[in-house]
Amino acid sequence: MMFNVEVKDTGAMLADLLAKIRNFQGADNVFVSTTASSLASLGVRESQLPEALNILGIRSLTLSAAHDFGALSRLSPTLPAGQIEEQARAFFNNDAVIEELRSLFQKCHTVAFDDWATLRGASALWDGLLTSVIKPLNKNDLEFIFYLGNPEGKHGYEVDEAIDIISDFSKHGKVTLALDENEAVKLWMALNGVDDDASVTKQSVSDRKKNYFSMFRALNLAHLLIWSADDVIFFSNEQQFMLSRKHGDLSAEAAQEARQNFIAGYSLGLLMHLDVAYCILLGLAVFSSFDGLKKYPEQKDLSKYIEQWIEELKTTESIHLYQD
Repeated sequence: MMFNVEVKDTGAMLADLLAKIRNFQGADNVFVSTTASSLASLGVRESQLPEALNILGIRSLTLSAAHDFGALSRLSPTLPAGQIEEQARAFFNNDAVIEELRSLFQKCHTVAFDDWATLRGASALWDGLLTSVIKPLNKNDLEFIFYLGNPEGKHGYEVDEAIDIISDFSKHGKVTLALDENEAVKLWMALNGVDDDASVTKQSVSDRKKNYFSMFRALNLAHLLIWSADDVIFFSNEQQFMLSRKHGDLSAEAAQEARQNFIAGYSLGLLMHLDVAYCILLGLAVFSSFDGLKKYPEQKDLSKYIEQWIEELKTTESIHLYQD
């Protein structure tokens, strides 16, 4: 497998996506998240994420059918800071908790997680979830979305352990690891034992993206997704491509719920059975169209944002971004 990134015609894909959104009539699936109404305005049924799933560092789920969360909501133990590993073992030794979680995950299609770097005890919690809940179901069709966050300040062995655990989820579906450019640089440094980022920041855009490709080859993941202010780069064993981003998205990206909103759009694309490139574009459109709105974007808001994105691409020469 060689580094050979295709530059996608983002404008043409957005025009196609616009038609798909306008024809979308909702879905039978259910989107479960900490933030209500993120997809309700687009016709997707929603449920509130129970506290037990917040404890496990789960950001959102998509389900193939409605689920009664009553029993799981009542099984919400606290995991005191400093005792998370020990408490996590007790959590996963609770037969009632395991039974409810298995019932829920049997209906799951997409599972999105919090940032590993900021979730205390994430490795122990996710290892327990995988071992006690997901493995016994013998499912291999799940979509897992992980955010590593900024690994700076973490020990190398901690990063290695987290990557190993995330990779283990690959045995039960497709794993997507999503990183912003700074996180990607920090992860590459951690994996390659580089302490000083001065030499990395001086690299050309092309060289840096070759580093990302080498990092993807070292990871046992289906998808690696990295975004910067200008573009998104995607790696899988089947394809490598870049998409142009709309300028001015940085304020939306810094918003508190930015990653949650991207996942909502990306998950919607999966529910619509779209190709991964369209899922990425829809994720960017959902979270970026929040900028300046005091409410969740409706179908007309998404359409307006995508139309503006298309017009910008018509007037901006962005191809040079990929020819550094």
